[in-house]
Amino acid sequence: MRILFLIDNLGSGGAQRQIVTLATLIKEIHSDISILTYSKENFFIEKVFANDIKLEYIKSNNLIERIFKIRKFIRSGKYDVVISFMGTPNFLNNFSAFEGRSWKIITSERTSGVYINNSIRYRLFSWFQHYSDYIVCNSNNTREEWNKYKSNYSDKLKVIYNPVILPKITSTYTPKVNHKINILIAASYQYLKNPIGLIKAVIMMSEEERSKIEINWYGRTEVTSGDTRAYDESLNLIKENDLENVIHLNGQTKDISNIMNTADFVALFSELEGLPNAICEGMMIGKPIIMTRVSDYDNLVDKSNGFLCDWNNSESIKNALVKASELSSEEIVLMGQRSKEKAEILFSSHDIINQWLELIES
Repeated sequence: MRILFLIDNLGSGGAQRQIVTLATLIKEIHSDISILTYSKENFFIEKVFANDIKLEYIKSNNLIERIFKIRKFIRSGKYDVVISFMGTPNFLNNFSAFEGRSWKIITSERTSGVYINNSIRYRLFSWFQHYSDYIVCNSNNTREEWNKYKSNYSDKLKVIYNPVILPKITSTYTPKVNHKINILIAASYQYLKNPIGLIKAVIMMSEEERSKIEINWYGRTEVTSGDTRAYDESLNLIKENDLENVIHLNGQTKDISNIMNTADFVALFSELEGLPNAICEGMMIGKPIIMTRVSDYDNLVDKSNGFLCDWNNSESIKNALVKASELSSEEIVLMGQRSKEKAEILFSSHDIINQWLELIES
């Protein structure tokens, strides 16, 4: 069986991480696996080559030319299944089926809130989804939004969580280093991820409360090429309020799992999410969680393994940080164990791959 995965690039985003993970796992069952991209970002390229997955690249700076080049590539590739992640690749996948096709199309929605937007672009993208055989949502929340706003596709919708495959963990963990709670966030610096809301929450804390926490954020500084506004504003806000010893803004890293293992909490303060990779990985490593009420938060976090807060309420974020800082080392370790127990049920790669294979091979 020939299977093609389609995504914009192999940058450090969550969708890119997941499509490479999925392709790697399916490669163990079906050997003829390729990934097609059309933008040169190669954060995960080493993992692709290490797993002997073919990488194809369509080069074109002209949008219309690119659309038709990708269409021609797919139509002439004699693929049995084409799987795409994210809005634009999903559109390109579906557009390739216009005028008939013999292959199966599976598109995957990784973000909540997108199709509430009533712009021409999203109306066009959602119309083309009628070519999909299946629309895979990586959270129940995303499927519920589709059922609400695009109910005509309800029969195509499937929910499959992201599999979590951890690299070998070589770092060691010591709770509450320097008597502080070490909180880690792994997300790109964009307003949607809410670094400003987090910083404002820390500003609201007393000096004593701030002395009990240390926050490390890891991620891309650019949302799109040259757009560093969220990062720049965050950095300025930290400097203006003398928070350099409390909040550290770090770049992206390929060793995030080992760095996560050294933290006390893994956190997320986003406005919208599909299924957040960092939270899933943090749970699998065995970390308690602080997160906003996004995605399937009610499946991921309860009082046994973390704290919930509201993305648009800095007081709510502050309260979650304070509660975390008041825990003993023993309580942190116990909450982390409960996170891992949840993760092993929710993100088992064996179960998740079987769900994908059922769609691919049916």
